[in-house]
Amino acid sequence: MKKVVLFCLFGGASVFAFAAFPIEAQALITDADPESFKLDTWGLIIGILTMPFLFFYGLPCALLFINKKHFRKSLALGWLAGLILLIIIVLLVSSGPEQLLLY
Repeated sequence: MKKVVLFCLFGGASVFAFAAFPIEAQALITDADPESFKLDTWGLIIGILTMPFLFFYGLPCALLFINKKHFRKSLALGWLAGLILLIIIVLLVSSGPEQLLLY
């Protein structure tokens, strides 16, 4: 019964949250800002790989002194992605192998 009530509640909320106003898709594509953030792939990879060392040594913070255009933001996103990956790995390992079996 609880599932039915929750389904109706969220189903009704989706009707009210529906965007009933016209959106011009071409305007969204053509109004792209050329100065917007561009992901630096090397910064992201270095951020993911140096995430475990951030807590233990603090040495990856020296990478923030690199004065490349989008490197620091990509490095921060890499640290965030590394933290999320680390949390997922810890949760998978701590749940035990019996939880990982898919039947």
